Amino acid sequence: MRTFTRNFVILFLLLPAFACRDDSSGRATQVGSVSNIRYTAAQGALLFQWDNPEAGDVAYVEISYTDKSGNLHRTLALGGASERWVEGLPDSSPYYFRFVVYDKAGKVSEPVELMASALESTVNMFYGRVKLGVDLGGINVSWENSYAENFYIELTYTDLNGNDYKEEVVVAAHSTGKQLVRIGANVSGSQSLDVYATIVDEHGNESDRKMLRFYKKEAGKLDRSKWSVVAFSSEEPQGDGGCFARYILDGNLKTYWHSKWNTTRYPHYIVLDLGSQKMLEKIGIFQRQDRAMVSSMAIYGNNVSGTPSSESSWTLCHEFNLTTSAAEQIFEFPNVVRYRFVKVVCTLGFSGGNQNDAALAEVYLYGSDVADE
Repeated sequence: MRTFTRNFVILFLLLPAFACRDDSSGRATQVGSVSNIRYTAAQGALLFQWDNPEAGDVAYVEISYTDKSGNLHRTLALGGASERWVEGLPDSSPYYFRFVVYDKAGKVSEPVELMASALESTVNMFYGRVKLGVDLGGINVSWENSYAENFYIELTYTDLNGNDYKEEVVVAAHSTGKQLVRIGANVSGSQSLDVYATIVDEHGNESDRKMLRFYKKEAGKLDRSKWSVVAFSSEEPQGDGGCFARYILDGNLKTYWHSKWNTTRYPHYIVLDLGSQKMLEKIGIFQRQDRAMVSSMAIYGNNVSGTPSSESSWTLCHEFNLTTSAAEQIFEFPNVVRYRFVKVVCTLGFSGGNQNDAALAEVYLYGSDVADE
């Protein structure tokens, strides 16, 4: 069970021992206020320092502020302490902090207010270091936590029958990891669920929500019968039967696509039209069988066109390195993607020989069809 830090809770129980009446009672003020307040901003926290009144009977200084949701937060600096950390601030917005001195007889000072802003909360900074991906039966959650505090990744969703689910991944300080969160709802066919991820810190602060659409993952080799090559950087028409771009879809390992001989340089590419949008999870590559030529690749996708007017229409799906093996080399995408058009880009060749040329025998994609909408 998650435990939140509440450094003021026990101390706050001391209030009745020191305070006889509320400020609103009109009680005469006989205690001096704090002065010369300074602060140092940290990530999601502020270190306040001040000068106490000259009287030596200070019981405690109460520091309070109200967050954007209207919740009042208090922390106490006991005795003659003249500095205190206020932690768990949700963001870098400015807040009014109120300082009130209580003496040992229960007398109270006039409040002193100061506006201060912390640095961006670590819960928001950690938010960008959490990745979600659909996997068989659940959601893969991966993270890089370089901070000295724990976080909690909460996954929530509602199934098709209206049942609510909530799962939690505990992320330890200074940790990197990956965890599969099983989806408890039954999903079949083209059904899908919207899964929401929220980052929570030890103070209860929450980040914005990430959303991922979960569907039943069936990582089979996709049918290529309706695929076509719609664009390419170059191809070689010479030789025995030529080395055309369309050969990467003909199912024959003896034929292959080859970039234009000795006249072009990396990168080389081929654009595929899959006929309709597909959920894509993996890509399978066969090198040219008698001579492996491509050492690095990048895969892009879009749903606009195989030849979009702007290169910015393409979104990177995955980058990877190949070996010289003649067997199929399969690479899983970090996240399941949904695209109709796929650009297969050869970014680097192996050293030796003519390393400016590229060649591939076959390209396969793994995933599932998308139901018509």
